[in-house]
Amino acid sequence: MRCTPLIIVAIALSARFTLAQTVTDPNLKVQTWATGLTHPTGMTFLPDGRALILEKETGQVKILSGKSLVGTALDLPVATQSEEGLLGIALSPTFAQDHFVYLYYTASTKDGGAPLGNAVKRYTLNGSTLTLNKKIIDLPATPGPNHNAGRIAFGPDGKLYIAAGELNRNELTTNHSNHIINPVASILRLNPSGSPVTTNPFYSTKNTGANKALNDIFAYGIRNTFGFDFDPISQTLWETENGPTSFDEINRITPGFNGGWEQILGPTSRNHDDPSTLVSLGPRAHYSDPKFSWVAPVAPTDAFFMPTTRLGAQYHDDLFVATYKGGNILDFNLSPSRKTLDLTGALADDVADNTSSQLLKEQSSLVFGQGFNAITDLEPGPGGMYVLSYNNGIIYRITTTSTNATPQLAIASTLIPEPQLIGLICIAAPIASSRRRRRV
Repeated sequence: MRCTPLIIVAIALSARFTLAQTVTDPNLKVQTWATGLTHPTGMTFLPDGRALILEKETGQVKILSGKSLVGTALDLPVATQSEEGLLGIALSPTFAQDHFVYLYYTASTKDGGAPLGNAVKRYTLNGSTLTLNKKIIDLPATPGPNHNAGRIAFGPDGKLYIAAGELNRNELTTNHSNHIINPVASILRLNPSGSPVTTNPFYSTKNTGANKALNDIFAYGIRNTFGFDFDPISQTLWETENGPTSFDEINRITPGFNGGWEQILGPTSRNHDDPSTLVSLGPRAHYSDPKFSWVAPVAPTDAFFMPTTRLGAQYHDDLFVATYKGGNILDFNLSPSRKTLDLTGALADDVADNTSSQLLKEQSSLVFGQGFNAITDLEPGPGGMYVLSYNNGIIYRITTTSTNATPQLAIASTLIPEPQLIGLICIAAPIASSRRRRRV
């Protein structure tokens, strides 16, 4: 077929730019909200509408006001190898009164220096400056340098939850029977001051010496997680977990949960391992299969429950999961019991049989957004959902469109340059979205 002048123009543009950042709902659109960040890992909105954003390697906490970066609230010296750096942020549940901000980072004497340890510390926000208030907990950072995890959040119970990665260690919390116990490969649960929570599943006044680490452990057997959030209806914790070469996971975390690492990856129906062989930290320890798994790694990052109807009632209280590979956003409905995901068809077995070349295979009904290039955080904020892109250094906002768009995909207002020219084509087939019928 001969190319018309209009098609030739379109081809020329496509050779210079990639049409990116798409959402499948025609009633939603993507906006480029703020640019100029360096490898951002997390963000949170303040009650006054400003936001604090973390940069992994610079150790800086940036301040966003509207669409502009207006300053730096704090500059920490951080180790930066692999997954080390400034990794997690959470606001105090009583921020309006105390102005406390909690940070998780890999401490060092200088940016790029040797790790001194991972730390969670509490800071006070005075205007546009963060000042140290209190050390909450010191955590290991070696041997690493990967699997530092770093997500922190306050639960509905007012307790601080901390994701501590396994750091390539072989210990009790990674289901190795060697009697070595450290707060790694775990989700920790602390009081806001850092003191132990006496209702934790393995707490005991008899835990002394190295065993005191047991008092802070809420769940274990978790390789590495970059995201967790609490179901606003059941108040149960859900998290994403990165596997090694297969079986990334989504898990529902209850007190004493043992995720199975390092012995069990994915559901037992696929690996045929015996959960009874796992290390038990106490009577409340229990194994549960993941609620969802991917055969080929997608590197899931944030897990996020949409707390409002700002994007539409059909998304309220849905579980959104972001991926590092491909920069995709998946939208999961939960079952009426809120204990499982509402999955049908090829996903009825709770496993996506995808491949490295087809990361979204079997997941067309789940795809909400694509092309965000390595997402590290999803956050609710003024006007919709905010998406933090690690590689692009951009904050995107997904919001409602003022008109009923006819295209199947809503496209961001900016175009991202490609480093190399792509091949020329004359015919492009429209992309159809296979969305499941959603509840309202």
